[in-house]
Amino acid sequence: MAFETVVYAVLSSILVIIIHRVFLHPLRHVPGPFFASFSSLFLYAICYLGVEGRVTRYLHQRFRTPVLRVGPNSVCISDSSALREVLLSPSSLLVILNIATGAPNPWPPLFAPARIRSACALDQPIGQSITEFVKRLRIYQANKVSFDLVDLCARLSIDVVTGYLLGEPYGGFAESAHLSAEEQQEVKLSANPFVFAIVAFSRFSLLPNFFFRQVYKLAIRLSSTDESIQSFHKLDQFATEATFRADVTSAQNSTYQSRLLEAGISPQETAAQCKAVIFAGADSTAVMLATVIFHLIQNENARHTLAAEVAKWRQGSPSTDPESIPYLRAVVKEGLRLGMANPTRLTRVIPAYSVVHVGGHSLPAGTVIGFAAYNLHHDEAVFPQPFEFRPERWLEDRQDGGLMERNMIPFGR
Repeated sequence: MAFETVVYAVLSSILVIIIHRVFLHPLRHVPGPFFASFSSLFLYAICYLGVEGRVTRYLHQRFRTPVLRVGPNSVCISDSSALREVLLSPSSLLVILNIATGAPNPWPPLFAPARIRSACALDQPIGQSITEFVKRLRIYQANKVSFDLVDLCARLSIDVVTGYLLGEPYGGFAESAHLSAEEQQEVKLSANPFVFAIVAFSRFSLLPNFFFRQVYKLAIRLSSTDESIQSFHKLDQFATEATFRADVTSAQNSTYQSRLLEAGISPQETAAQCKAVIFAGADSTAVMLATVIFHLIQNENARHTLAAEVAKWRQGSPSTDPESIPYLRAVVKEGLRLGMANPTRLTRVIPAYSVVHVGGHSLPAGTVIGFAAYNLHHDEAVFPQPFEFRPERWLEDRQDGGLMERNMIPFGR
């Protein structure tokens, strides 16, 4: 009898919660699938399956709404006009879900345009890595060797990111330099298992913290291999040694880790931040570069047009900035649009005593609100034929050119 009473109480509580979320919750008027209105399982499932972007885009179209309810307390927004108000306005009170460490921000000086251009010189970190990348492409072409484009881009990006930010390259190219062109295809970048593991863990990122930690521990046990263990160890060793060798006495403090150490961040936390930046910077850069090259290979007209413009630029003044080549900029933008470092929702939480008005809906405090690059980058009203690689769209004299720029969030905001 006592057991039946407990079961009855639990079921009654669940029913009350469902009724509240469906009929009484402040988000009850926001369109969305019925199941998502009372359970987060829908959101967990599409995140785990890696289809969040595609599913939310379909649902935005199905319900014909820029504001979509994807969970009991979560919404997805496809209206870019709200981006600045929600995410970028200095007066906005929205806070990011990720908890900051409180460390000083070392990024602006490191990413100054003049500093980046200087690092592109042939004897500088970025320039040296690009030279090796091109060299390998020519070797593979001369030897008629099929190669893994994504892996090659990953080697370039990890050496660029680490060489530029940490002052020493990881060795993406160096670790296979002793092999023949054919043998290099059998060996993948040693950091790949590290990157793939983090990407895999992100499938569980929407789970409540307690459940995430348990699932995370279980996933590590089930997915651990000798290769992944060695990959994590090598990254740990590289980040630790880069931190140990950081020169905090230099007047310039030119590396990421030296600035963190100078600001009082512990060596252990600094090494952890170095690993984080290696993952975030190297993986996204590799994906974007591979996307651009892939579409150029597939699109003969775009490839020939770009080659002609670059050839014309080479005949001009040596002082002309290659970034000024119109079609090259268009190709890069179109690649960024289709690439997307993270196609899923970039979430924020509306803080207490605040209300956000979007698309005719009032979103109360505590609501998890997010924009998905996949939705914004494939908006047919902004990008006709959104799944096609058309660099020309960025050169056409269109009144909505500013709207295309507004819809672009390839690396998030």
